[in-house]
Amino acid sequence: MDYDAVVIGAGVGGCAAGAALAGAGKKVLVLERMGEVGGRCSTSTKDGFKMDTGSHVIYQAGYGPFLQALKRVNKENDVDFYYIQKMMLRVGDRSLKMNIGKVMDTMEKILPSFVLKMMGMTTPVMEMMSNMMMPITYFFDKFTIRSLLAPVIPFKPVQNVIDWLSCTMYGTGFDRTPMGELMRTLFQAFGPMTKSMSEGNMFMGYVKGGLAEYPKALCRGIEEHGGEVRTGVDVKKILVENGKVTGVELETGEVIKTNLVISNGGIKETVKNLVGEDKFDKKYVDYIKSLKNGICGWCLRLALDEPFVDYDFILSIPDKDNQELVHQVWDDHIVIDRVSGLMATSPSRMDPTLAPPGKQSVIVIGPHSFEPKENWPKWEEKAFEAIECVFPGISDHVMWHDFLTPTTYLALGEEESPAVGIAQCMGQAGADRPSSESPIEGLYYVGAEAGKYAFGVATEMATMSGLNCADYLIRQERTPSPIQKIRNMIRPPRAI
Repeated sequence: MDYDAVVIGAGVGGCAAGAALAGAGKKVLVLERMGEVGGRCSTSTKDGFKMDTGSHVIYQAGYGPFLQALKRVNKENDVDFYYIQKMMLRVGDRSLKMNIGKVMDTMEKILPSFVLKMMGMTTPVMEMMSNMMMPITYFFDKFTIRSLLAPVIPFKPVQNVIDWLSCTMYGTGFDRTPMGELMRTLFQAFGPMTKSMSEGNMFMGYVKGGLAEYPKALCRGIEEHGGEVRTGVDVKKILVENGKVTGVELETGEVIKTNLVISNGGIKETVKNLVGEDKFDKKYVDYIKSLKNGICGWCLRLALDEPFVDYDFILSIPDKDNQELVHQVWDDHIVIDRVSGLMATSPSRMDPTLAPPGKQSVIVIGPHSFEPKENWPKWEEKAFEAIECVFPGISDHVMWHDFLTPTTYLALGEEESPAVGIAQCMGQAGADRPSSESPIEGLYYVGAEAGKYAFGVATEMATMSGLNCADYLIRQERTPSPIQKIRNMIRPPRAI
């Protein structure tokens, strides 16, 4: 074999899987069709501005799955994080402004140092509690977030916030997302949250240098551990013989031999295009086809001539029924009078190196459906109207802008270009998520598409998927100890 494993797609899930395998001594090859790594986490440069492909906030920043993946290839010191200082939540015409940085500074001043140190020492306890509570969450996959929260939180503005956050985090509204998925997201954060607070940091953050610095660091680690990363390489086919992977064929005609292929190119696209439906059982193909993609989105990237937005993170939610607005956009393709909601970040406020001196970058996203013939010029106009409502006068400071639509992201390879991946909706979350293991021996999927025990928010879920898959493969090669054999009899290793 040419390689122990070939990873198709250098999104964060593929990079995490490749890093974990390379760190374990495997000879890994990562193939990326684009000219840069990162997928939806890539960063491009224009006129001195570094802009991500979307508006990103990392839920657990440098304390969660990102850190775990970086450690696999000794790159935890290669990536720095900025922790959110100022944020604004706007519901209708009312705004709640929070200076979290000042709160953290005050906490450090009033709490004795030994108290903060003790908080950090409780992190393992919080993580243990989190692990103990996780099994309970799968029971709550029977109920939607709305069915359990709406009766006890009757206030429509609060429901709109929860619904919009559900769309952003899980690719589906809170009337379709299992309560168990929200619980897992919260429980997972127990340990990292206490650790971050003990160090005087807000929980959420952003990668300094642009989000692409994270997958780039993983790829450097893969190469330093004997692996290889190739960009601008298109895979034509995953080669399968007698139900087993034998290699991959590139568009150039080159054939690379391997018994293990990990696809980060989308589960539907892998089955349909890279392998071929004829290689699978019809029941499995029908199941893959039935999977619902998450909601798509538009992205407005603004280059401003001066620092105009004084917040790192902004959420603007309508005071009307958010579900009605989203369904009008999602199901009926209606250009509504007012954008249903938006999330914005200012990367250059968090990291001044991302814009020329005295300038500012702002990236805005909003939920949408996939429709190639959508009236995108009209939506671009509505996007500008929405950000102008939040920050009156901002349009006068725009040097240039990019408006990215769902069709823009088709270059990343996934049909209908979902913002997250397979929707984390009822029947597709928790134990019901598509498995990373395919029916073909040696073929696995990673990313925000698959992994029964990958959960949480977007890029972190994709990272977890890659790590879980790699760890599973590494365990399969090890001969279990007598004690491990007894454990496996009592509690069989969980699926991926």
